[in-house]
Amino acid sequence: MINTWELMARLLPIWKFIKKYNGADALCDLVAGITVGLTLIPQVIAYASLAGLEPQYGLYSALCGGIVYAIFGTIPELNIAPTALLSLLTYQYTHKVTFGNVKAAIMLTFFAGILELLCGILHLGFLIDFVSTPVVSAFTSAGAITIASSQIKNLFGLKYNAENFIQVWKNFFMHISEVQLWDTALGFGCIIVLLAMRTLKDYGEPPVSTEKTPEKSSTYKKIIWFISVGRNAMVVVGCAFMAYIFKIYDHKPFALTSKVPSGFPSFSVPLKPIEASNGTSGTDISQMLAELGYSIAVIPFIAIIANVGIAKAFAHGKVVDASQEMVAVGLCNIAGSFFGSYPVNASFSRAAVSSASGVRTPLSGIYTGIMVMLAFTFLTPYFPYIPKATLAAVIICAVVFMVEVAITKMIWRINRLDMIPFIITFICCLLMGIEVGILIGILVEVCKLMYFTSRPKIMVKKIHGRRTYVRVTLNSLVFFSSAEYCREKIFQCVLDSGQMFSLVLVDCTQTTDMDFTAGKCFESLIKDLKKIDKSLIFLASNEHISKMLQASCGKDVVICKSEEEFDVSCPGKINAVSNGDMETVTTQM
Repeated sequence: MINTWELMARLLPIWKFIKKYNGADALCDLVAGITVGLTLIPQVIAYASLAGLEPQYGLYSALCGGIVYAIFGTIPELNIAPTALLSLLTYQYTHKVTFGNVKAAIMLTFFAGILELLCGILHLGFLIDFVSTPVVSAFTSAGAITIASSQIKNLFGLKYNAENFIQVWKNFFMHISEVQLWDTALGFGCIIVLLAMRTLKDYGEPPVSTEKTPEKSSTYKKIIWFISVGRNAMVVVGCAFMAYIFKIYDHKPFALTSKVPSGFPSFSVPLKPIEASNGTSGTDISQMLAELGYSIAVIPFIAIIANVGIAKAFAHGKVVDASQEMVAVGLCNIAGSFFGSYPVNASFSRAAVSSASGVRTPLSGIYTGIMVMLAFTFLTPYFPYIPKATLAAVIICAVVFMVEVAITKMIWRINRLDMIPFIITFICCLLMGIEVGILIGILVEVCKLMYFTSRPKIMVKKIHGRRTYVRVTLNSLVFFSSAEYCREKIFQCVLDSGQMFSLVLVDCTQTTDMDFTAGKCFESLIKDLKKIDKSLIFLASNEHISKMLQASCGKDVVICKSEEEFDVSCPGKINAVSNGDMETVTTQM
């Protein structure tokens, strides 16, 4: 019988952590939460511009994720907030809607959360297994390149509209004569500083060690480590201060972020229709959903893939409850949509920072959430001083390491055939869009799976002795996709064997299942062999397989349940043949 604690831990995973929570855990979570907050706040401000929204919406989107995930999540390192990939997809699906991109992004968040929650409740986590590692790697790499490319215009101070990878670079070269020197210098300067500060973590040490017998680290190494993980915040604050100084002297050399309202986000119902005003007709929910289209399915699909993948990476060998992760991220999106959030999920970079900070439980997300509240309460008046080139540099430095170059070498060395879905997915994501590219990649993998499923390996042994026969071993399931192939290969093998082989033994002891089509194909095989004076016997120890064959092939089928029964039922017992009198030729088809 399940006790109260076990039931609460199953419904609300936070109970599992609270039961043994102590002061050491709280200190580690506090340090990790603050550290992630230093990384998170400048990132989400930058990602909001990537989503085509004002900076405050990045903070609004980071409000509920950490708090809700602390209650329903299972992986301590994960923090649910805006990511570069979902920000880019949000822009692609919402920037052209007629009822406003902000309203569209919030509605998209709500419906994405509903779909993610339903997938978790229905335990559809197994669907993620159909997305292979090469496809995910190609999709991630192409997404990173697309995101970095989208920031080229802000990095060089250019103004143009572009929706995909090709248009970005086409417009860049068309407007290259309009490059702004100050923005370009600032952007590349920020990139150099961010990359240099990123390397500092190799010379520092986290403030809380996760080892059982840690060596006491020096204070300066802890400071170096904090400088490295807080590099985004330091660069953004430094550039904003520089822009403020320029403004005092009536200079505006950089393109700056627009002015944003301060204060706590207002609570609003995401499904509220837009009422008519100034003689215009309103927009109801059905019209909004029609404009959002299939983005309602694409956004949660991408979010689930990323979230479960990151959860597995930081599970430390434990089994990840994919369905619970879907529930958690779904509730994060649903809750966030009431406070002006656009779609969110976990980030690998934030998870890595959290892990290095010595996080113990998902409760660290609560401390990160508190930092976000302080940010949009006290810091929003200073957002207009943040240069766009600085935010572009933050985004580029965040996504450039998502390009998985090393994995291509591993794929080529281990199984070169996997390069096909990798290359196709990568190219399609760049040329046709991220969402179309990953769907094509999955389709290629499914086609590859179907091909190999329909072409199972068949072991054939031609045995010579007092009794000669062909032994065919089926090593897999025999369903409609492979049934005709098996029939043709067995029949062709008998024809190639000549007149000395009059008996065919089909070994089904390793076959766990077959369908109606397979049974009818074997019935046809028996009749075809009978026409050329050959006989066929099945060796099937599985009762289910025996019944399937009897029902499909009728009275003509001969089934032996064991090797002994085959020896007894057929003339010329093979056991009486010495090894010197018997020759076995094995081939694989």
